[in-house]
Amino acid sequence: MNGQLESRPYTTWQLIKAFWQSDQRLMAYGFFITVLIMTMVMVALDVALTDWYNYFYNALQEYDVRAVIDLLWIFVFIATLSIVISVYRFYLQQYLGLRWRRWLTEQFIKRWLANRSYYYLETFDKQTDNPDQRIQEDIGSLVSYSLDLVIGLVSAVTSIFSFIFILWQLSGVITLPLGELGTWHIPGYLVWVGIIYAVLGTLFTVKIGRSLVPLNFEQQRREANFRYAAVDLRLHAENVALYHGEGHQGSVLKGMLYRVLDNWYLIILRQKLLLWYTSGYNQISVLVPLVVALPNYFNKVFELGGLIQTLAAFQRIQDSLSFIVNSYTRIAEWQAITQRLVTFLNHMYQLEQEAMKQNQFAYSMQPQDKIIAKNVTLFTPQKETLLTNINQEFIHGQNYLLKGISGIGKSTFVRALAGIWPFGSGEIDLPEQKNIMFLPQRSYMPIGTLQEALMFPNNMSLLPDQELKKLLNECGLHNLIDQLHETKTWSENLSPGELQRIAFARILIHKPDWVFLDETTSSLDVESEKKLYDLLKTKLPNCSIISVGHRPSLAGYHDREINMAEYKI
Repeated sequence: MNGQLESRPYTTWQLIKAFWQSDQRLMAYGFFITVLIMTMVMVALDVALTDWYNYFYNALQEYDVRAVIDLLWIFVFIATLSIVISVYRFYLQQYLGLRWRRWLTEQFIKRWLANRSYYYLETFDKQTDNPDQRIQEDIGSLVSYSLDLVIGLVSAVTSIFSFIFILWQLSGVITLPLGELGTWHIPGYLVWVGIIYAVLGTLFTVKIGRSLVPLNFEQQRREANFRYAAVDLRLHAENVALYHGEGHQGSVLKGMLYRVLDNWYLIILRQKLLLWYTSGYNQISVLVPLVVALPNYFNKVFELGGLIQTLAAFQRIQDSLSFIVNSYTRIAEWQAITQRLVTFLNHMYQLEQEAMKQNQFAYSMQPQDKIIAKNVTLFTPQKETLLTNINQEFIHGQNYLLKGISGIGKSTFVRALAGIWPFGSGEIDLPEQKNIMFLPQRSYMPIGTLQEALMFPNNMSLLPDQELKKLLNECGLHNLIDQLHETKTWSENLSPGELQRIAFARILIHKPDWVFLDETTSSLDVESEKKLYDLLKTKLPNCSIISVGHRPSLAGYHDREINMAEYKI
């Protein structure tokens, strides 16, 4: 594996380690090892602090003022060093997380756009919900949770090994009378008590909290659907207002909200049960070391300082051994997040494989001035036949009108020529070194300035303002001339008719040899339609126009009409 997200199935471990095998690995390991060293130093300072407890409370018990003052200065030194290391550990960990998130997000975006997976997911997949939310939110949570849990685990393991030795020495040996069987001498008994208590606590926590994983997964899905419905209402506000559909949309949003809250309530119930247990567990963990250490204190095995150090060491070991108990909710959330991201990747792979399996089109580039479709058959994603045995030529210099009843497959045929419809078979020959442009019914407007939106999709040099203003005026968009450098959500700010005029402006900018217009004038009046087609023929006399539409007025702008009903079974 080269550290890039490839088109293949993934497991959670493979997704996690991709970053650590990438070109960022040297930086990542450098920061990670530094953070681990700082974590171990903080544990060492914690050990020093427990020793300080012993000396300090013994000095208090003996009323040694000089020793108390000296020990207070030592505490200040340890505390200051701990604060400095803690701050810089936080900074380095967060910076590492930032770099990891940037790399992983870029990989997911690249993977999402590769092989037109974004199109297949949106058009043909019913399993993957809200890929935008998975990329924007889940990746950040995955990185943050992964680092927190790993650093926490390292800190816990280091603490266990660091404090067990101290606790073993402080514990001494406890003797348990066994009657006729004699006595049982248990060395380091406090260590064994801590281990048994933590193991039992972890087992019960896992049993109580394991249902949180599917519940959190479902919660993220329902939250994302609710958010998407709210965004959809905002994007289609005018349509809803014209229909007076506020009541319906309110019912839809409330229904989704109730689904969110119903699942959330199940999570609350499970977390309440888990909190009952973990709170009781943590409170009892304060009492347990005190009860088992008091016999040694009253037997004068150690003094007050030793008792305090014993309690502190036991608590550190207990906290470390109880890492899973205290982090289980976060672990459950982490598992749900990784499942969402892994299923996202794997669904993309499955769709790509299915598309490759059903895609029997043979595309070739030929030194010719025509587009040829030979024996083309089109299917739906459910494998139903739309059109069959299509044999058509589109000769450069001639204009064609594709006709047929709605739903017959005209737009699907255009998508097949464009290479984005994977369900079908046949040969499609395209001309070499020729520019073919495909325009949908509603123009897409990327986020940015109007000038940048006009140049979409090519990353070419921006045309001079005067030239763009002239084109806008010719296409009937004179009201936008002074907004070239304004940044808006243009898809929402422009009417359907204005968006279709934008499509013609783009054609004049990019000057294709062929242009496919799929219902591109359906929102315009007949007079505006005529002006735009005349403008296209005047400005680009060598451009072949292939239009999809029903309007009788379109016939006058084309040399030949093709009725797609000829290819319907």
